Order: sequence, then C-alpha cells, then structure tokens
Amino acid sequence: MTLGNAIKLIRTARGITQRDLASKLEISANYLSLIESDKREPSLAFLNRLAAEFRVPIAMLFMFQGEPIPGVESSDVDKLKELLLKLDRIVVDKTGM
Repeated sequence: MTLGNAIKLIRTARGITQRDLASKLEISANYLSLIESDKREPSLAFLNRLAAEFRVPIAMLFMFQGEPIPGVESSDVDKLKELLLKLDRIVVDKTGM
C-alpha cells in the first residue's frame, strides 16, 4: 500500500470527503486527489497537518508501506498494523471522528 492509499483509507474510514478534508487543510480537493493517487508527494509539513487533523501519529501514515523493515519479522509488522487499526477504530468510535 502506498502513502496515498493510506491517506485515502483513513479518510474514507472516517467518512470524510476529499472536499471537506481539503478545506480543513486549506488545499484544493484536486491537490488532495493527486496525493491520494500518488501523483504528488506531500511535504512533511503537510503530513504533520494531516496527521493532526486525523488525530493519529504521523507514523501511522507510513505503517502501510510495503517496504520490509530490516531486522523485523513481517508477521510482527502485520500484528502492529492490526493493533493500530483496532486503536483507530476505538478512537473513532469514542470521538465520532
């Protein structure tokens, strides 16, 4: 999964439209679409604002990258991803976001 896919996954899981998220981040919906389709690389400043808007650690945006992590078993990474998704669902359920 790419960074753009991860952003889209989190956005859609929360029921937020591209237009609404773009408005909150003060960017165009077209630019957000380009990021989600991996046609543009977002800046770190943008990713920080996005993570703050989603109320997730910025690292969560990169957890879904397909690159192996040296010295870490893929099964451990899969378990961590599952835990992060469960945590996200709990946060969304409690905050309604």
